[in-house]
Amino acid sequence: MPDPVDIIVGRNIRQLRAIRRVSQLELGEALGLTFQQIQKYEKGTNRVSASKLHQIAVFLNVEISALFEGTGISEFGRIELSPDAYALALSYDKLNSAAGKEAVKTILTLMSGEAVETAA
Repeated sequence: MPDPVDIIVGRNIRQLRAIRRVSQLELGEALGLTFQQIQKYEKGTNRVSASKLHQIAVFLNVEISALFEGTGISEFGRIELSPDAYALALSYDKLNSAAGKEAVKTILTLMSGEAVETAA
């Protein structure tokens, strides 16, 4: 089963390619690939290497981050956080107590409905 990020990246490649009215064959030729390989990238069945992502972005004249739109990954490779989640993370990092940090994690885990593992 393809990874969800590979599916989103593939969808973005397909959309950007279509917007620029470039065929799979044209994109494939520009990258030294077959149109079948482009199809596999666009479906998310095959992962796109970093060098191919760069080549695709250059050929389509887009920032490489455009290929990751909707994945929750920023152009710096970090997970994007909402402003509230970011503020919470900053507060968490300011806690000096390991027990306090553990308590926060436990509370959030319980509130989110996940099972809590107990140390034996």
